[in-house]
Amino acid sequence: MAIYTPRKPPSRSRQGGTKSGKKNGVFAWLFRRKKSGPGKSPRPQVMVAGTQRLWKWKRLVRGAVLAGLLAVIVGAGVWGATQLLFRSTIFRLTDIKVTGARVATQRQILDLAGLQQGGSLLRFDAKAAAARIESHPWVERAEIKTNWPSSVEIAVVEHQPFALVNLEEAKERRLYYVNRSGHLFAEAGQGQELDFPVITGIRTDKDVEAGRLARGTLAEAACSLLALAARGNAILPIQAISEIHVDQKQGLILYLVDRPFPVYFGVDRFQLKYSRLIKVLEQLYAKKQVDGVKEIRMDYLDDKVLVTGVQIDG
Repeated sequence: MAIYTPRKPPSRSRQGGTKSGKKNGVFAWLFRRKKSGPGKSPRPQVMVAGTQRLWKWKRLVRGAVLAGLLAVIVGAGVWGATQLLFRSTIFRLTDIKVTGARVATQRQILDLAGLQQGGSLLRFDAKAAAARIESHPWVERAEIKTNWPSSVEIAVVEHQPFALVNLEEAKERRLYYVNRSGHLFAEAGQGQELDFPVITGIRTDKDVEAGRLARGTLAEAACSLLALAARGNAILPIQAISEIHVDQKQGLILYLVDRPFPVYFGVDRFQLKYSRLIKVLEQLYAKKQVDGVKEIRMDYLDDKVLVTGVQIDG
């Protein structure tokens, strides 16, 4: 049998204690919030700083995009304007003048320059074109004048051949033009002028360096000897010289156009020996003895010249 025992109501002291405990709990909770509040207060500042950084990045990205779009628009505009200028008839070539070309043809000059009637002058690079023209073997220098909007003048200076060089290379022999400074500038071709003195006995491996007769060699001395004759002396002009042969042991050997005998110059003092040869020939021509000459040795003695076949004074 269950026995029911009624619950007694709480006393005031316990109720008061409970209220007091609740108040103490609330105060303790507030105190903890206040105490812990300063430690957690930076969180809103961090959020604000992050938001500011985000807005800055957005502004930067927006500015970059706008700048890129502006650059594309400007570039497209410039490209379009350029294309219109290129297609414009105002800058189309109507007059191309070439002067100074004697051996190089006008067609070769224009092809090297990259020019043709009706082409756009805006696309033309005069400096690069001049460099290409100067790559022609016969062209020493090229100058280009652009007359806007539709005219170009090309002035060409060609090499002046001074002599021919019979160049020996292995088993082959080739004939080259040489100018007064000793530069081998072009190979002689069929139909070209060959009425020049010929320097023979020249070897590529010994006498030629960087496209010219090597300095200090007998090959260069042969060119210098021809330069003396080119001064125009009536007794021995350059037109009277047929050949100068380069012999590494005997030196330079000169042959005249209308005389069969050799003239031996040796290996040094060429200017002095050339002056003496003029005096010897002058005597031979005056006495009409030149036909009997067998050879002339300018290298006989320091102060003597040996003429075999005839007797001359001095």
